[in-house]
Amino acid sequence: MAITEKVQQSAGALTLAEKKLVEAILRKPKAAALSTASELAQGVEVHEATVSRLVRKLGYESYASFRSAMQAEFIPTQEPATRMENSLSRAKAGSLLSTLIAQEMSALAGVEDHVTMDVINDVASELMRARRILLFGRGNAEALSLMMLKRFRRFGCDASQLSGDPRDLAEQALGFGRGDVALIFAFRRAPRGYAPLIETLREAGARSIVISGASGALLAPPPDRLIGIPRSGEQDAFQTLTVPMTVCNAIVLAAGAQHKEKSLQMLDQLGTLIRRFE
Repeated sequence: MAITEKVQQSAGALTLAEKKLVEAILRKPKAAALSTASELAQGVEVHEATVSRLVRKLGYESYASFRSAMQAEFIPTQEPATRMENSLSRAKAGSLLSTLIAQEMSALAGVEDHVTMDVINDVASELMRARRILLFGRGNAEALSLMMLKRFRRFGCDASQLSGDPRDLAEQALGFGRGDVALIFAFRRAPRGYAPLIETLREAGARSIVISGASGALLAPPPDRLIGIPRSGEQDAFQTLTVPMTVCNAIVLAAGAQHKEKSLQMLDQLGTLIRRFE
């Protein structure tokens, strides 16, 4: 079982200090896989005993067995990322723009450490097969929700955006049913309405897919599928949507490739309709 899956199963039992430690581990898994328990603890300013408690909660007998599992899962993909990191470390410090570009390049270079093309294809297939696609995102993530809404509507899918206050969400939830798939965006923390949304989807027989940052494994209740990928910058600082938007675009392209004939037909029909309405 993957480390992220173990974290999801144990998320409800973790303390604040343990959650802080998990976020640090998932943000830079390769570095964590090479660190001692003491180094991990010092990096997030928690006691070393917190590390020991966490690995036991995740089902490991010792920190050594946890680190071995981390190395088996993450170290094989280290070399390309290391080369990129070394290149970036030599870049000249300069303007905010150059710093931002360097951060985005580093974050994008690590995307495939956290999600494979097989997962992208599976998500694309699941969305294209759905009875309805439900999009949900709060704050800045709403931009991703709207983008995916438009993309999948152009493929001829029945897609809608979940929005509004709790009463509005409750009204929209009345229509949830088997075969529906919700694509949810959750960064930094669970958005308002997340827990009841997941519970209601599950009761209705619908599926949930969450695209999140490094803290995604701590979401409770967990979704049916989680794509957790660290964004650029630090968790407590400015972060952009570049990484999750790249993942979204990969899903869209995969969906189009899987249903190429239908996709092209629907886009051609859309062009005709746009000319008519204009």
